[in-house]
Amino acid sequence: MSKSAVQQVGLAMQRVVWSRRASSWDEMSNPGLERVISELVEYVGDRPEAIAIDLGCGSGQLSIPLAAHVKEVVAVDIAPRMVELLDDKLKRAGISNVKPSVGSVQELGLGDGAVQLVVSNYVLHHLSDREKAEFVKDAFRWLSPGGELVFGDMMFGRGGTAEDRKVIADKVKVLLGKGVGGWWRIAKNGVRYLFRIQEKPISLAAWVGLLKEAGFEEITSKRIVAEAAIVCARKPA
Repeated sequence: MSKSAVQQVGLAMQRVVWSRRASSWDEMSNPGLERVISELVEYVGDRPEAIAIDLGCGSGQLSIPLAAHVKEVVAVDIAPRMVELLDDKLKRAGISNVKPSVGSVQELGLGDGAVQLVVSNYVLHHLSDREKAEFVKDAFRWLSPGGELVFGDMMFGRGGTAEDRKVIADKVKVLLGKGVGGWWRIAKNGVRYLFRIQEKPISLAAWVGLLKEAGFEEITSKRIVAEAAIVCARKPA
């Protein structure tokens, strides 16, 4: 099977999985995730002339609060059910500057310099290492001069550094305190992480390397919770 065919199969599986999980994801309370989103929106600040694209928007956890700070948000998710939930929320809230769309990060056909802001949250760790590198290069191309890429995600490597081991240990400690449900999550996430089935995080240093290679400047980062950090990078003006 060709690389393209394998990717198409993988994307089809992701559509099914995330459409099935849409309702539970939308209703789930995750204080750590909420902190990352809050910090990300605070970093963006008010940019009334900016067009932003939110990749892997889910049911709008980031797109909706971001909409109050920018001119327009193009909200893209691979799962049709996620986009349906977001569209329903937008209609009920009377928000008109968020444009929901079904699509994948890998297949997004966005023009050069089309947006001033590319954002994403807890999505990019699902990409393979090759796809991460391609995404960073694409984001650089999509941004207008001076535009920024801002994303939050799980950021730790394969346990080869002291920082990696601390992140993993802190996460395991938190889950152990949650009883049987936490133990199950340790087992499930451990298998995913070890065999890179769904969880494919890379370290903060690795992300910085990809961003520099793509041409980004003024790269800054901030760790928010044990496993997650925010990274910001600017395209030269």
